[in-house]
Amino acid sequence: MLAKLRSEAIMKVWFISDTHCEHLQLRIPNNIDLVIHCGDESNSGDAYQNEPEAKLFFEWYSALDIPTKIFSPGNHSTAIEQGLIRSSDYPNVKFLIHDQTEWKGLKIFGSPYTPEFYNWSYMKPRSELEVVWQSIPDDIDILITHGPPKGIRDVTKDFDTGEPVHVGSKSLRTHVETRIKPMVHTFGHIHDEKAIQNFGTTSQNGIQFINCSSCDLSGRLKNHGIILDIDCPQ
Repeated sequence: MLAKLRSEAIMKVWFISDTHCEHLQLRIPNNIDLVIHCGDESNSGDAYQNEPEAKLFFEWYSALDIPTKIFSPGNHSTAIEQGLIRSSDYPNVKFLIHDQTEWKGLKIFGSPYTPEFYNWSYMKPRSELEVVWQSIPDDIDILITHGPPKGIRDVTKDFDTGEPVHVGSKSLRTHVETRIKPMVHTFGHIHDEKAIQNFGTTSQNGIQFINCSSCDLSGRLKNHGIILDIDCPQ
């Protein structure tokens, strides 16, 4: 899937997320300038079991023949949250843990936080997320969050009723659409499941929203990422 967003130096960016130990099944595209992974590289909720899973992923990710690699953790990135996996271990990967970087003149911010759901990593009560999103700067070109904004590619079935519900962060959407206004907002966390497709892109209010979750809700790798042609100032 390709989309042009501006018109200067065109770079190819590959967006992936939620590979959940299935990264070796991914079809790796050619001639990619930047890869962005939005978290959940591994599975286990126990940090010590998660560590070897994450190491296998980062050894693969570091070795990709792509000049720039960015990673922002997710709720399954328990070894990273507990400090068993450190960014210094993988110098070829830029970790964004509620932090920003600059690439080809574009400002990129990555945040791992999602609304609280059981006892996973980087989760906060919805009432506390307003402060988290408020700390993201206004002038971001590519925003990476592990979870989606409410109402955009964030559908799952309610545990009690079985009816489809939107589970993204309402306050995140407010900040994205009214203040941050990135060129691209990419995320994962909410997977495809039976009769529900979240993977894909939505263009709304001048923002390209991308859910790039690779695995479906059962953990099978179904999607191989999304590629955008992005025009960069440099």
